[in-house]
Amino acid sequence: MLSEKQKELIERIGVFHEHKGMQPLVGRIIGLLLVHSNAEATFEEIVEELSVSKSAVSNALTFLQAKERITYHTKPGDRKRYFSLRMKNWSEELEKEMLEITKMKIFIDDVIKEREGSSCAEFKKCLVDFSDFLEFFKSEIPSIFKKFRSQKA
Repeated sequence: MLSEKQKELIERIGVFHEHKGMQPLVGRIIGLLLVHSNAEATFEEIVEELSVSKSAVSNALTFLQAKERITYHTKPGDRKRYFSLRMKNWSEELEKEMLEITKMKIFIDDVIKEREGSSCAEFKKCLVDFSDFLEFFKSEIPSIFKKFRSQKA
């Protein structure tokens, strides 16, 4: 059974993910798996703890598995699936996700070329700055993670 503090934290995590464009339930499941005492939950526990329908949970779990955010395992003699967050390689996954964001530079640069000769000089400057930042960010990402890993070693 979740405490009120845990429920509030799950809700905050859900709202955070909702603001990032995910379904609210997806974020709440992530929150539940983060605060759950065993760091895992069965399908039935998710339905019960979050007070949502089985179909909504099923859809959210399918989405999270497709995005490789969660995994599940079974236990001998138990037919239930135990869902948990994929945390072991979080830094590699985050680095990959951050590098993926920098691919925006490709179409930003195409937009800059397409807008050649347009009268909005300030807007073009913003686009060029954004493109330059994405290039800078891309070049810095590996060193940020390398530095973090060396501090942890």
